[in-house]
Amino acid sequence: MPALISFALSAYLAFLNLQVTEHPTKITLLNWATVLFVVGAFFIAAWIVMWIIRLGSEKME
Repeated sequence: MPALISFALSAYLAFLNLQVTEHPTKITLLNWATVLFVVGAFFIAAWIVMWIIRLGSEKME
C-alpha cells in the first residue's frame, strides 16, 4: 500500500512538473525515468524486506 501511495504521489508531482516546464520532451523523459526508478526501487526494497521477514519467520519455527 505505501508503495502505491508513493507511486501516485510521484506520478502527480511529475505531472505538475510537466505542466510548468517549457521544454517538454527532454524533461518529460527525465521525469518519468526518475519516477519509474524511484518506484522500482521502492518495490524492490519492499520485496526484499518481505522476503527477509518470511525467511526469518521460517527459521524461527
